[in-house]
Amino acid sequence: MRESIQSLLGAIERDHGGIAVVWCPDIGLREWLVGEVESVVPTAAEAFRTSSVEEAIAWPRRMALLIPSTGDEVTTVLDLDGSRDRLHDEDHPRTQPIVLFLLRHGDGERALAEQAISLSSWIGGSDVDPEALSEIDDAAERTRFTEEAGQPPEAWLASWRAEEIRPTAESFALAYRAMLLEER
Repeated sequence: MRESIQSLLGAIERDHGGIAVVWCPDIGLREWLVGEVESVVPTAAEAFRTSSVEEAIAWPRRMALLIPSTGDEVTTVLDLDGSRDRLHDEDHPRTQPIVLFLLRHGDGERALAEQAISLSSWIGGSDVDPEALSEIDDAAERTRFTEEAGQPPEAWLASWRAEEIRPTAESFALAYRAMLLEER
């Protein structure tokens, strides 16, 4: 679980606006994963959903949750790869990441590996696989979280959602872990 969280946090913190990929097992779970990411992000990140690379690039101070339209993953990956220079615009630097949601073993993954090599290397390690997250011992992780944060996940999340906790790499990690461990 920690490796996946650190991958996401690396993308969020890297260059104040890198690119992260969330690998989704299927379309149905993709929507849930987008919601999970939205719930972890502080309001100040101004996360928004889009299927447009252009729109994601146009808002460098907002976290773009880039969700390709069904059947359009290859185009999205190639457009993002072709826009790398624009993503490094020194006059308008990104302060928030683009989080790209792709289907595992899908056309987007193949395009990333075979046609968008520069984008693939840029992302390098900033990808999250939710199946790895499912292989945790909930009780042990909840105990570890409570020891580290000083309170159970639900109590910590109440403070996070009320924006009483400053958004840092550490607090993003705790928020993500707490969301995964939250009892509903």
